Amino acid sequence: MIDKKSNNNIFVNRKFLVITNIFFILATIVLIFIVFSIRSVKNDTDIIMHDNSDSYKLTNPILDCEFNNEDSNYVIFSDSVFKKVQEEKDKYGLDNISLYFRDLNNGPWVGVHEKEVFSPASLLKVPILIELLHEAEDDPSLLNKTVEVSPSDINSNVTQNIKPKNPLQIGNKYSLLDIAKNMIDESDNTAVAVTLQNINSNNMSNVFKAVGVPFKDTSTEVDIRVKDVASFFRVLFNASYLSREMSEKALEILSNSEYNDGIVAGVPKGIIVAHKFGERKIEGEQNTNQLHDCGIVYYPNKPYIICIMTKGNNYVYQGKAIQELSSYIYNQVDKDSKI
Repeated sequence: MIDKKSNNNIFVNRKFLVITNIFFILATIVLIFIVFSIRSVKNDTDIIMHDNSDSYKLTNPILDCEFNNEDSNYVIFSDSVFKKVQEEKDKYGLDNISLYFRDLNNGPWVGVHEKEVFSPASLLKVPILIELLHEAEDDPSLLNKTVEVSPSDINSNVTQNIKPKNPLQIGNKYSLLDIAKNMIDESDNTAVAVTLQNINSNNMSNVFKAVGVPFKDTSTEVDIRVKDVASFFRVLFNASYLSREMSEKALEILSNSEYNDGIVAGVPKGIIVAHKFGERKIEGEQNTNQLHDCGIVYYPNKPYIICIMTKGNNYVYQGKAIQELSSYIYNQVDKDSKI
């Protein structure tokens, strides 16, 4: 006689085994899917982030993607940078410091007081350079065009506190490329005037629109944020506005800047820094000096943008604050690269 109770137990055990096997199979499928998804993302990232061409040293087009730095393994976090900025601000008695950092390999960024607006001053020479090179893409002879500097090119209305060591000379003839180099390397205002006379200034608005930065006209200075300035360097690094060749040329010119008291002073010798400084003295109830330095630091295999804008009453102290913040960021990147 068959024991019904035993049959029921066998049935229950078999049912349990079937359910267990189904669950195990589903779990295995899900695990395999996750593993392959991760590998797929990693492979896609490797394709995006790396450029095997030896022809270009300063540009590396990548997808423009955002990452939340707090969720990454990156060692640079908003709270630590904020504390360092406050420390430098108090140490040197500055009115304000705005800082923007962005890893150009995978996107994490940090901003401190990044919504504060400043006078861009000579930082506007970067988009002027971009427009000149943009027009030279259609007319390669433009950069070799020879121009004679006239007395009317000298802008006596703009006082430069950090003066060019080798400004353009009245009566001398220069190629537009050499003039552009002087505009950036020496931050020569005369070179700005000459350059603007030899490009279609009406097209300047296109450069600003391309990166979403406010613009009125070439004779009106519109206050901008630290992240706005960083955008000009991003489009050069990504070669997303100029051709790869012209973007490379722009960054090469920016890497020869004569100003070495800010970002450059905060990184080891031999590290390439493509950057531009800007300074402006604002007259008012309380005289305020503005000193900024923005650019790309080419840490080996991990380039990053750093842009620091300051307000205070002492250019020397402001320069030291920029230098020390640059050094802090560099050391954090260096630390992260060794993890």
